[in-house]
Amino acid sequence: MEPGSTGIKNTALVLGSVIVVLLATLAADRVFGMIRRPPGLPERIELIFPPFSEQHYESADFRYSVYINSIGIRDRELPRERGDAYRILAIGDSYTYGWGVDIENTWMRMLEQRLRESGKEVEILNLGKPGSGPPFYSEIAEKAIPLLRPDLVLVCMLQGNDIRAAGPEEAPTPAKSFWDSIRRVYPNFTLYMRDLRREREFGGRSHEEMPKQVSTAEDNRAWTANTAREFLEKMTPEQRARFDAFDDEVKAAYQSGNLNPYMVDLGMQNPDFYILTMDVEDAWTQTCIDRTASHFSRIKRVADEYGSQTAILCIPEGPYVNREALKNMGRVGYNVPEWLLTTDSADENIRRASTLANLPFYEVTGSFRARQDEPGLYFELDGHPTRDGNQLFADAFLPFLEEIIAPH
Repeated sequence: MEPGSTGIKNTALVLGSVIVVLLATLAADRVFGMIRRPPGLPERIELIFPPFSEQHYESADFRYSVYINSIGIRDRELPRERGDAYRILAIGDSYTYGWGVDIENTWMRMLEQRLRESGKEVEILNLGKPGSGPPFYSEIAEKAIPLLRPDLVLVCMLQGNDIRAAGPEEAPTPAKSFWDSIRRVYPNFTLYMRDLRREREFGGRSHEEMPKQVSTAEDNRAWTANTAREFLEKMTPEQRARFDAFDDEVKAAYQSGNLNPYMVDLGMQNPDFYILTMDVEDAWTQTCIDRTASHFSRIKRVADEYGSQTAILCIPEGPYVNREALKNMGRVGYNVPEWLLTTDSADENIRRASTLANLPFYEVTGSFRARQDEPGLYFELDGHPTRDGNQLFADAFLPFLEEIIAPH
Protein backbone atom coordinates (compact mmCIF):
# COMPACT_ATOMS: atom_id res chain seq x y z
CA MET A 1 0.00 0.00 0.00
CA GLU A 2 1.26 3.43 -0.91
CA PRO A 3 2.30 5.58 2.07
CA GLY A 4 0.21 8.48 0.72
CA SER A 5 -3.00 6.44 0.57
CA THR A 6 -2.42 5.19 4.13
CA GLY A 7 -2.17 8.79 5.35
CA ILE A 8 -5.37 9.74 3.57
CA LYS A 9 -7.20 6.77 5.08
CA ASN A 10 -5.93 7.60 8.55
CA THR A 11 -7.00 11.22 8.16
CA ALA A 12 -10.42 10.15 6.93
CA LEU A 13 -10.72 7.75 9.87
CA VAL A 14 -9.87 10.50 12.34
CA LEU A 15 -12.27 12.97 10.73
CA GLY A 16 -14.99 10.34 10.62
CA SER A 17 -14.46 9.55 14.29
CA VAL A 18 -14.63 13.23 15.21
CA ILE A 19 -17.86 13.64 13.25
CA VAL A 20 -19.39 10.56 14.89
CA VAL A 21 -18.43 11.81 18.37
CA LEU A 22 -19.77 15.30 17.59
CA LEU A 23 -23.09 13.91 16.32
CA ALA A 24 -23.34 11.61 19.33
CA THR A 25 -22.75 14.46 21.79
CA LEU A 26 -25.25 16.66 19.97
CA ALA A 27 -27.83 13.88 20.14
CA ALA A 28 -27.05 13.30 23.82
CA ASP A 29 -27.55 17.01 24.53
CA ARG A 30 -30.97 16.99 22.85
CA VAL A 31 -32.08 13.80 24.61
CA PHE A 32 -30.84 15.18 27.93
CA GLY A 33 -32.92 18.31 27.36
CA MET A 34 -36.05 16.23 26.74
CA ILE A 35 -35.76 14.04 29.83
CA ARG A 36 -34.36 16.48 32.37
CA ARG A 37 -36.76 18.34 34.63
CA PRO A 38 -36.08 21.96 35.65
CA PRO A 39 -34.35 22.30 39.03
CA GLY A 40 -36.48 22.75 42.14
CA LEU A 41 -37.01 26.09 43.84
CA PRO A 42 -34.91 27.07 46.85
CA GLU A 43 -36.68 26.91 50.19
CA ARG A 44 -36.38 30.65 50.67
CA ILE A 45 -35.04 33.53 48.58
CA GLU A 46 -35.65 37.27 48.32
CA LEU A 47 -36.42 37.48 44.62
CA ILE A 48 -38.19 40.85 45.02
CA PHE A 49 -39.46 41.22 48.61
CA PRO A 50 -38.44 39.71 51.96
CA PRO A 51 -39.97 36.21 52.04
CA PHE A 52 -43.03 35.65 54.26
CA SER A 53 -43.44 39.38 54.90
CA GLU A 54 -46.88 40.96 55.27
CA GLN A 55 -48.15 44.45 54.54
CA HIS A 56 -51.60 45.78 55.43
CA TYR A 57 -52.95 49.04 54.03
CA GLU A 58 -55.90 51.34 54.59
CA SER A 59 -56.35 54.65 52.81
CA ALA A 60 -59.04 57.04 51.70
CA ASP A 61 -59.70 54.68 48.78
CA PHE A 62 -59.03 51.08 49.83
CA ARG A 63 -58.19 48.42 52.39
CA TYR A 64 -56.10 45.42 51.37
CA SER A 65 -53.37 43.03 52.51
CA VAL A 66 -50.19 41.75 50.88
CA TYR A 67 -48.61 38.37 51.64
CA ILE A 68 -45.20 37.47 50.21
CA ASN A 69 -44.32 33.83 49.57
CA SER A 70 -41.07 31.95 50.25
CA ILE A 71 -39.34 33.12 47.06
CA GLY A 72 -40.15 36.79 47.64
CA ILE A 73 -43.05 37.54 45.28
CA ARG A 74 -46.64 38.57 45.97
CA ASP A 75 -48.26 35.28 45.08
CA ARG A 76 -49.34 31.89 46.38
CA GLU A 77 -46.79 29.42 47.68
CA LEU A 78 -45.30 27.44 44.79
CA PRO A 79 -44.35 23.75 44.89
CA ARG A 80 -40.61 23.19 44.79
CA GLU A 81 -40.85 21.12 41.60
CA ARG A 82 -41.99 22.76 38.37
CA GLY A 83 -45.37 21.34 37.33
CA ASP A 84 -46.77 20.87 33.84
CA ALA A 85 -49.01 23.96 33.80
CA TYR A 86 -48.35 26.62 31.16
CA ARG A 87 -46.47 29.17 33.27
CA ILE A 88 -46.63 32.92 32.65
CA LEU A 89 -44.48 35.51 34.42
CA ALA A 90 -46.07 38.96 34.60
CA ILE A 91 -43.31 41.53 35.19
CA GLY A 92 -44.38 45.09 35.95
CA ASP A 93 -44.93 47.87 38.47
CA SER A 94 -47.73 48.58 40.97
CA TYR A 95 -50.42 48.05 38.31
CA THR A 96 -49.15 44.49 37.94
CA TYR A 97 -48.48 44.03 41.65
CA GLY A 98 -52.11 44.95 42.34
CA TRP A 99 -51.82 48.10 44.45
CA GLY A 100 -55.08 48.72 46.31
CA VAL A 101 -56.67 45.27 45.88
CA ASP A 102 -56.29 41.84 47.42
CA ILE A 103 -54.49 39.30 45.25
CA GLU A 104 -57.77 37.62 44.23
CA ASN A 105 -58.89 40.89 42.64
CA THR A 106 -55.81 41.47 40.49
CA TRP A 107 -56.17 41.12 36.73
CA MET A 108 -53.66 38.27 36.70
CA ARG A 109 -55.64 36.12 39.12
CA MET A 110 -58.88 36.88 37.27
CA LEU A 111 -57.28 35.94 33.94
CA GLU A 112 -55.88 32.74 35.38
CA GLN A 113 -59.29 31.79 36.77
CA ARG A 114 -61.02 32.40 33.43
CA LEU A 115 -58.46 30.30 31.58
CA ARG A 116 -58.74 27.44 34.07
CA GLU A 117 -62.52 27.50 33.85
CA SER A 118 -62.16 26.98 30.10
CA GLY A 119 -60.03 23.88 30.70
CA LYS A 120 -56.57 25.39 30.23
CA GLU A 121 -53.90 24.47 32.76
CA VAL A 122 -52.30 27.89 33.19
CA GLU A 123 -50.61 29.70 36.07
CA ILE A 124 -49.76 33.41 36.05
CA LEU A 125 -47.14 34.52 38.56
CA ASN A 126 -47.03 38.07 39.92
CA LEU A 127 -43.61 39.68 39.53
CA GLY A 128 -44.87 43.22 40.04
CA LYS A 129 -42.99 45.76 42.15
CA PRO A 130 -44.44 49.20 42.95
CA GLY A 131 -42.42 52.15 41.72
CA SER A 132 -40.32 50.14 39.28
CA GLY A 133 -39.72 50.51 35.54
CA PRO A 134 -37.85 48.97 32.59
CA PRO A 135 -34.43 48.76 34.35
CA PHE A 136 -36.02 46.60 37.06
CA TYR A 137 -37.98 44.58 34.49
CA SER A 138 -34.83 43.45 32.70
CA GLU A 139 -32.98 42.87 35.98
CA ILE A 140 -35.71 40.69 37.50
CA ALA A 141 -36.18 38.81 34.22
CA GLU A 142 -32.54 37.75 34.30
CA LYS A 143 -33.02 36.45 37.85
CA ALA A 144 -36.50 34.96 37.62
CA ILE A 145 -36.55 33.25 34.21
CA PRO A 146 -33.77 30.75 35.04
CA LEU A 147 -35.41 30.08 38.41
CA LEU A 148 -39.08 29.80 37.39
CA ARG A 149 -38.77 28.49 33.80
CA PRO A 150 -41.84 30.21 32.30
CA ASP A 151 -43.41 29.42 28.95
CA LEU A 152 -44.29 33.09 28.46
CA VAL A 153 -42.89 36.34 29.87
CA LEU A 154 -45.31 39.28 29.84
CA VAL A 155 -43.56 42.63 30.22
CA CYS A 156 -46.35 44.84 31.55
CA MET A 157 -45.65 48.46 30.60
CA LEU A 158 -47.74 51.20 32.21
CA GLN A 159 -48.84 53.84 29.71
CA GLY A 160 -46.89 57.08 29.87
CA ASN A 161 -45.18 56.31 33.16
CA ASP A 162 -42.86 53.43 32.27
CA ILE A 163 -41.45 54.84 29.04
CA ARG A 164 -40.28 57.87 31.08
CA ALA A 165 -38.57 55.52 33.55
CA ALA A 166 -36.29 53.85 31.00
CA GLY A 167 -33.22 54.81 33.02
CA PRO A 168 -29.70 55.61 31.75
CA GLU A 169 -28.29 54.27 28.53
CA GLU A 170 -27.63 50.54 28.63
CA ALA A 171 -24.08 49.27 28.25
CA PRO A 172 -23.44 47.71 24.83
CA THR A 173 -24.16 44.01 24.59
CA PRO A 174 -20.85 42.11 24.91
CA ALA A 175 -19.53 40.56 21.71
CA LYS A 176 -20.22 36.87 21.21
CA SER A 177 -17.57 34.76 22.91
CA PHE A 178 -16.34 31.20 22.45
CA TRP A 179 -18.61 30.12 25.32
CA ASP A 180 -21.61 31.66 23.61
CA SER A 181 -20.89 29.36 20.67
CA ILE A 182 -20.63 26.37 23.01
CA ARG A 183 -23.98 27.31 24.57
CA ARG A 184 -25.62 27.42 21.16
CA VAL A 185 -24.23 24.00 20.21
CA TYR A 186 -24.94 22.34 23.57
CA PRO A 187 -27.80 24.38 25.07
CA ASN A 188 -29.02 21.72 27.50
CA PHE A 189 -25.66 20.69 28.95
CA THR A 190 -24.63 24.31 29.46
CA LEU A 191 -27.98 25.18 31.08
CA TYR A 192 -27.47 22.24 33.42
CA MET A 193 -24.05 23.55 34.46
CA ARG A 194 -25.52 26.98 35.15
CA ASP A 195 -28.36 25.41 37.13
CA LEU A 196 -25.84 23.59 39.31
CA ARG A 197 -24.01 26.85 39.96
CA ARG A 198 -27.29 28.62 40.77
CA GLU A 199 -28.39 25.85 43.13
CA ARG A 200 -25.13 26.17 45.04
CA GLU A 201 -25.63 29.93 45.27
CA PHE A 202 -29.23 29.65 46.48
CA GLY A 203 -28.42 26.70 48.71
CA GLY A 204 -26.01 28.79 50.72
CA ARG A 205 -28.77 31.27 51.55
CA SER A 206 -31.97 29.27 51.48
CA HIS A 207 -31.89 28.14 55.11
CA GLU A 208 -31.10 31.49 56.66
CA GLU A 209 -33.72 32.37 59.25
CA MET A 210 -35.00 35.90 58.81
CA PRO A 211 -37.50 37.53 61.17
CA LYS A 212 -40.96 37.79 59.66
CA GLN A 213 -41.63 41.36 58.56
CA VAL A 214 -45.17 42.50 59.30
CA SER A 215 -46.46 46.05 58.92
CA THR A 216 -49.96 46.87 60.11
CA ALA A 217 -52.27 49.34 58.41
CA GLU A 218 -51.58 51.80 61.23
CA ASP A 219 -47.80 51.36 60.80
CA ASN A 220 -48.08 52.19 57.11
CA ARG A 221 -50.50 55.06 57.69
CA ALA A 222 -48.19 56.63 60.29
CA TRP A 223 -45.19 56.27 57.97
CA THR A 224 -47.16 57.81 55.10
CA ALA A 225 -48.30 60.74 57.26
CA ASN A 226 -44.73 61.39 58.40
CA THR A 227 -43.47 61.32 54.80
CA ALA A 228 -46.25 63.72 53.76
CA ARG A 229 -45.28 66.09 56.58
CA GLU A 230 -41.63 66.07 55.46
CA PHE A 231 -42.63 66.79 51.86
CA LEU A 232 -44.91 69.60 53.00
CA GLU A 233 -42.09 71.25 54.95
CA LYS A 234 -39.79 71.16 51.90
CA MET A 235 -42.27 72.69 49.44
CA THR A 236 -41.32 75.97 47.83
CA PRO A 237 -43.69 78.92 48.35
CA GLU A 238 -45.08 78.36 44.84
CA GLN A 239 -45.64 74.66 45.52
CA ARG A 240 -47.22 75.36 48.90
CA ALA A 241 -49.62 77.82 47.27
CA ARG A 242 -50.64 75.14 44.78
CA PHE A 243 -51.10 72.63 47.58
CA ASP A 244 -53.23 75.07 49.60
CA ALA A 245 -55.49 75.41 46.56
CA PHE A 246 -56.33 71.67 46.66
CA ASP A 247 -59.84 70.82 47.83
CA ASP A 248 -60.30 69.99 51.52
CA GLU A 249 -60.78 66.24 50.91
CA VAL A 250 -57.41 65.93 49.18
CA LYS A 251 -55.55 67.99 51.79
CA ALA A 252 -57.09 66.05 54.67
CA ALA A 253 -56.26 62.67 53.08
CA TYR A 254 -52.69 63.77 52.41
CA GLN A 255 -51.96 65.13 55.87
CA SER A 256 -53.58 62.18 57.67
CA GLY A 257 -51.50 59.57 55.82
CA ASN A 258 -54.39 58.37 53.66
CA LEU A 259 -52.97 59.48 50.31
CA ASN A 260 -49.71 58.49 48.61
CA PRO A 261 -47.33 61.40 49.36
CA TYR A 262 -44.98 60.46 46.53
CA MET A 263 -47.76 60.89 43.98
CA VAL A 264 -48.51 64.38 45.31
CA ASP A 265 -44.81 65.28 45.52
CA LEU A 266 -44.30 64.21 41.90
CA GLY A 267 -47.17 66.49 40.88
CA MET A 268 -45.57 69.33 42.82
CA GLN A 269 -42.19 68.78 41.16
CA ASN A 270 -43.48 68.04 37.67
CA PRO A 271 -47.14 68.96 37.03
CA ASP A 272 -46.75 68.11 33.31
CA PHE A 273 -45.82 64.52 34.15
CA TYR A 274 -48.66 62.98 32.10
CA ILE A 275 -47.87 65.11 29.06
CA LEU A 276 -44.18 64.17 28.88
CA THR A 277 -43.35 61.67 26.08
CA MET A 278 -46.69 62.31 24.36
CA ASP A 279 -44.78 63.79 21.41
CA VAL A 280 -43.33 60.56 20.03
CA GLU A 281 -41.10 62.46 17.58
CA ASP A 282 -39.44 64.49 20.34
CA ALA A 283 -35.72 63.75 20.75
CA TRP A 284 -36.02 62.93 24.46
CA THR A 285 -38.98 60.64 23.83
CA GLN A 286 -36.96 58.88 21.13
CA THR A 287 -34.18 58.38 23.67
CA CYS A 288 -36.67 56.86 26.12
CA ILE A 289 -37.97 54.55 23.39
CA ASP A 290 -34.46 53.40 22.47
CA ARG A 291 -33.50 52.74 26.08
CA THR A 292 -36.72 50.86 26.74
CA ALA A 293 -36.09 48.74 23.64
CA SER A 294 -32.66 47.90 25.05
CA HIS A 295 -34.28 46.54 28.22
CA PHE A 296 -36.78 44.58 26.14
CA SER A 297 -33.89 43.04 24.21
CA ARG A 298 -32.21 41.97 27.46
CA ILE A 299 -35.40 40.25 28.54
CA LYS A 300 -35.86 38.58 25.16
CA ARG A 301 -32.27 37.33 25.20
CA VAL A 302 -32.61 35.45 28.49
CA ALA A 303 -36.14 34.26 27.64
CA ASP A 304 -34.95 32.83 24.32
CA GLU A 305 -32.11 31.08 26.10
CA TYR A 306 -34.57 29.25 28.35
CA GLY A 307 -37.14 28.52 25.64
CA SER A 308 -39.67 31.16 26.75
CA GLN A 309 -41.76 33.48 24.60
CA THR A 310 -41.77 37.21 25.38
CA ALA A 311 -44.54 39.72 24.74
CA ILE A 312 -45.06 43.37 25.64
CA LEU A 313 -48.37 44.32 27.25
CA CYS A 314 -49.51 47.93 27.62
CA ILE A 315 -51.42 48.71 30.84
CA PRO A 316 -53.95 51.60 30.59
CA GLU A 317 -53.28 54.46 33.02
CA GLY A 318 -56.33 56.39 34.17
CA PRO A 319 -55.76 59.87 32.70
CA TYR A 320 -55.34 58.41 29.20
CA VAL A 321 -58.51 56.31 29.21
CA ASN A 322 -61.01 57.45 31.87
CA ARG A 323 -62.60 60.87 32.34
CA GLU A 324 -63.10 60.59 36.10
CA ALA A 325 -59.49 59.46 36.60
CA LEU A 326 -58.30 62.37 34.46
CA LYS A 327 -60.26 64.83 36.60
CA ASN A 328 -59.02 63.30 39.85
CA MET A 329 -55.36 63.53 38.85
CA GLY A 330 -56.01 67.23 38.31
CA ARG A 331 -57.24 67.39 41.92
CA VAL A 332 -53.84 66.20 43.21
CA GLY A 333 -51.78 68.71 41.25
CA TYR A 334 -51.27 67.42 37.71
CA ASN A 335 -51.84 69.21 34.42
CA VAL A 336 -54.18 66.81 32.59
CA PRO A 337 -55.75 68.30 29.43
CA GLU A 338 -58.74 66.58 27.81
CA TRP A 339 -56.74 65.54 24.73
CA LEU A 340 -54.98 62.88 26.82
CA LEU A 341 -58.19 60.84 26.45
CA THR A 342 -57.76 60.66 22.67
CA THR A 343 -54.01 60.56 22.03
CA ASP A 344 -52.43 57.37 20.68
CA SER A 345 -48.98 58.37 21.92
CA ALA A 346 -49.24 56.56 25.26
CA ASP A 347 -49.40 53.28 23.33
CA GLU A 348 -47.33 54.29 20.32
CA ASN A 349 -44.06 54.93 22.15
CA ILE A 350 -44.22 51.48 23.80
CA ARG A 351 -45.21 49.92 20.47
CA ARG A 352 -42.13 51.45 18.83
CA ALA A 353 -39.84 50.11 21.56
CA SER A 354 -41.40 46.67 21.06
CA THR A 355 -40.80 46.85 17.32
CA LEU A 356 -37.15 47.79 17.85
CA ALA A 357 -36.75 44.72 20.09
CA ASN A 358 -38.65 42.52 17.60
CA LEU A 359 -41.30 41.62 20.17
CA PRO A 360 -45.11 41.37 19.85
CA PHE A 361 -47.11 44.21 21.39
CA TYR A 362 -50.62 44.12 22.87
CA GLU A 363 -52.87 46.92 24.14
CA VAL A 364 -56.46 47.17 25.37
CA THR A 365 -56.85 50.95 25.33
CA GLY A 366 -59.92 50.77 23.10
CA SER A 367 -61.79 48.61 25.61
CA PHE A 368 -61.16 51.16 28.36
CA ARG A 369 -61.95 54.21 26.25
CA ALA A 370 -65.23 52.61 25.22
CA ARG A 371 -66.16 53.01 28.91
CA GLN A 372 -64.28 56.25 29.57
CA ASP A 373 -67.29 57.96 31.17
CA GLU A 374 -67.85 55.11 33.62
CA PRO A 375 -66.84 55.91 37.22
CA GLY A 376 -65.32 53.42 39.62
CA LEU A 377 -62.68 51.84 37.37
CA TYR A 378 -59.85 53.72 39.11
CA PHE A 379 -59.57 54.70 42.77
CA GLU A 380 -60.70 58.28 43.28
CA LEU A 381 -57.55 59.82 44.77
CA ASP A 382 -54.95 57.06 44.52
CA GLY A 383 -55.50 56.49 40.78
CA HIS A 384 -54.76 52.74 40.62
CA PRO A 385 -57.34 50.36 39.11
CA THR A 386 -60.13 49.16 41.38
CA ARG A 387 -61.40 45.60 41.35
CA ASP A 388 -63.70 46.60 38.46
CA GLY A 389 -60.77 48.15 36.61
CA ASN A 390 -58.75 44.96 37.03
CA GLN A 391 -61.74 42.94 35.83
CA LEU A 392 -62.09 45.08 32.71
CA PHE A 393 -58.42 44.61 31.92
CA ALA A 394 -58.65 40.83 32.38
CA ASP A 395 -61.72 40.64 30.12
CA ALA A 396 -60.10 42.79 27.44
CA PHE A 397 -56.77 40.95 27.37
CA LEU A 398 -58.23 37.43 27.60
CA PRO A 399 -58.76 36.91 23.81
CA PHE A 400 -55.18 37.98 23.08
CA LEU A 401 -53.76 35.68 25.74
CA GLU A 402 -55.84 32.75 24.50
CA GLU A 403 -54.38 33.35 21.05
CA ILE A 404 -50.83 33.38 22.43
CA ILE A 405 -51.17 30.12 24.33
CA ALA A 406 -53.37 28.30 21.78
CA PRO A 407 -50.47 26.38 20.15
CA HIS A 408 -49.63 24.93 23.56
